[in-house]
Amino acid sequence: MKKLIPYFFILPLLVLVLLFYIIPALSTFYISVTDMGRSLKGDFVGLKNFTRMFSLEDPVIGRVLLNTLVYLAGAMVITILGGLFLANATISLGAKTGGFFRLIWFLPRATPPVVWAFLWIWAFDPTKFGLLNMIFDRFGFPSRSWISLYPMFIVILANGVLGIPYTMTILAAALGNIPSEIVESSRIDGASGWQIVLKIKVPLIWWPLSFLIIWHSLSFLTTFQYILMITGGGPFYASTPLALYTYNKAFQNMELGYGSALALVLIFLSMAIILGFRQILGLKKEA
Repeated sequence: MKKLIPYFFILPLLVLVLLFYIIPALSTFYISVTDMGRSLKGDFVGLKNFTRMFSLEDPVIGRVLLNTLVYLAGAMVITILGGLFLANATISLGAKTGGFFRLIWFLPRATPPVVWAFLWIWAFDPTKFGLLNMIFDRFGFPSRSWISLYPMFIVILANGVLGIPYTMTILAAALGNIPSEIVESSRIDGASGWQIVLKIKVPLIWWPLSFLIIWHSLSFLTTFQYILMITGGGPFYASTPLALYTYNKAFQNMELGYGSALALVLIFLSMAIILGFRQILGLKKEA
């Protein structure tokens, strides 16, 4: 009887995993091999939806996949490097001052998504009332339609900056646990500030840094709400990543079969990211 006690405690978790992960995943797989549409009735079509995707029968899928790679890489660079820079900078200011600035930098994370998106839309508004255009007008430069000209850059910047507070907070806690003697001895040995960061601090916080790289990679790959609110994925799919394209196909166009096939590709890409980064970052060896 005692052997069953651990299973009793993990049973609620297993039920939640079954209801919200396993059953939806199996349902997605089933729908992906049908031609289900608005009627919610679908006939079995086998791998037709996947063939449509990988044979590039869908004329947009190539651009969408390229957008996904560009968006993922750009947002990751901003989030990880920005978070590392701010964590190191605020730690060097001391506990109280550094904590105050970390609190200020954490405000974007506490901002409602609609408000955050509205701020970026206002900043890059194509009219003379947009923040950037007002600055340009002050210096005598003509207004520009920023969102139409640089949609991918804007969504990368908006999402990348939003990821900085979380990264900064985790890395600041990790940097704060590094013994001060290690940093001081490296300074005595003549190491510069950048050498201390790159060769002393980064290796000592490699585990939390690796976690953040994987976490944000999955987050950027599968979330799209800010892109939907800021650019809508346009113009002409210029800022549409795979997650937003999947949503549009499944719930805007009601191509549920094809949308489910795209969702499965997202799942496999997420698994590939986890396994790939586990090898690249050396987590398997460290474990």
